[in-house]
Amino acid sequence: MPRLYPFATDSFQAIELHASASFSAGGSTGGSTSGSTSGSIGGSTGGLALSFSLVGDSAALANFLLPQPASRDAAGERRNHLWQSTCWECFVAMAGVPGYFEINLSPAHHWNVYHFTGYRQGMTTVPLPPPSFHSRRQDDCYQLDALIAGLPLTGVSANLSNLGNWRLGLAAVLAGTDGGKGYFALAHPRAQPDFHHADGFVFRLNPWGMTDKNKACRKEEGGAMFRHGEE
Repeated sequence: MPRLYPFATDSFQAIELHASASFSAGGSTGGSTSGSTSGSIGGSTGGLALSFSLVGDSAALANFLLPQPASRDAAGERRNHLWQSTCWECFVAMAGVPGYFEINLSPAHHWNVYHFTGYRQGMTTVPLPPPSFHSRRQDDCYQLDALIAGLPLTGVSANLSNLGNWRLGLAAVLAGTDGGKGYFALAHPRAQPDFHHADGFVFRLNPWGMTDKNKACRKEEGGAMFRHGEE
């Protein structure tokens, strides 16, 4: 699972953030053509599967706002401005095309998906059903998995052979109990945190499978297992 790094001026030595993404075409019989060998929380439902994990000792994790959802398997409300507190984010763009999508997910399972016609321009909400969610919290780790179905990735072929034309920016805002915020991403291309900058979209969806597997929060809890990111 790729690591998200804090912005240069932030100092978070006691924790690590990781994130990954895969795309599944889904299938009505339970089989699917998938962009990840790690599976999907959505079963035969296709879509963009995202996974975010936060690892650190219990004292370190207690310093961050991670509100509990009403249910660890249920979507919350569609809300704006989720980035004002702890927020898991994904930016999705086709190479060479100025428009892009922004996906916001909160620990409480609130969510939103936007489309921009250009850099921070022409923002509209994308009409989509609520994502599928699953999250869990242990003393030393937190993980959220979500499946966003129906994202209009135009130009993706039925066998996903051209899925690599899409670039993703995986990022997170961590809100502290002291009122501060930390900004994490795969890359920080500017002098200030800027998740919208195309140079930060460095994650490529692999149509034939990804070998990195999430090893955080792998224990069984309440009879349920994470199905995204498990070996």
